[in-house]
Amino acid sequence: MGVGKNMQSMPENRIVQVENLELKVPIFKPNDRHLLKNPMGFLSDLYFTHAKRRMVKILDNISFNLDMGQRLGVIGPNGAGKSTLLRTLAGIYAPTSGSVNIRGSVKGLFDITLGMNQEATGLENIYLRCLQMGLKLNEITSLITDIVNFSELEESIDNPFHTYSSGMRMRLAFAISTMVKPDLLLMDEWIGAGDANFRDKVKSRMDALVSNSRGLVLATHNTGLMKSLCTHGIVLSKGRNMFFGEIDEALDFYQQGRASGIII
Repeated sequence: MGVGKNMQSMPENRIVQVENLELKVPIFKPNDRHLLKNPMGFLSDLYFTHAKRRMVKILDNISFNLDMGQRLGVIGPNGAGKSTLLRTLAGIYAPTSGSVNIRGSVKGLFDITLGMNQEATGLENIYLRCLQMGLKLNEITSLITDIVNFSELEESIDNPFHTYSSGMRMRLAFAISTMVKPDLLLMDEWIGAGDANFRDKVKSRMDALVSNSRGLVLATHNTGLMKSLCTHGIVLSKGRNMFFGEIDEALDFYQQGRASGIII
């Protein structure tokens, strides 16, 4: 059970193997999560399992395989479990039961500004974020020039992050997050950061990331983008796997399911 790299049960050409994946999370009352109002309850919920705590199933018995070179589009309405599935593949959430096996390195492009220190300089944030991503100091140092040049922050890189405009923050965060080239790329919506000129650079970088990866899992409401990038699709509804197959068939199934009320 859990997210791992059990290669013995996977064919050599497979990059993702998900079997009977289930994820349950506890239901909290409003005061349960309030640290100031109920500190002991908050802490006990963090460290202890309560048998009486009601659990809700977010992902329900999901199974699929993704071979190298295949790109998977995750399709479904809001609340279907798309983002949760991506974060489970990334290892952020541990499955309640079932297994997730992945061959090679994984990179999730979710909240790319998460972890940026407001008081640190842009340069210091490069080191901080890259260390969080698992890079070594010598690896980070070798990337500094490329990150600074790509983000177009040569004159501002030594200024505190909180002095940056929203566009500058996004450019730096994007440049850092996309420096690592993973085997499996996970994306919750396509990234389009900055002004028109910078968006051209973003598109080129994103296209290269996708092309160089051995697998892609993308959740987006943009069906045109999904058709252009993905080879396969998985349709989710209320955390359940309703369909898995080629992308055009998956999108057709989703549209028909929405029209008939099967997918809500």
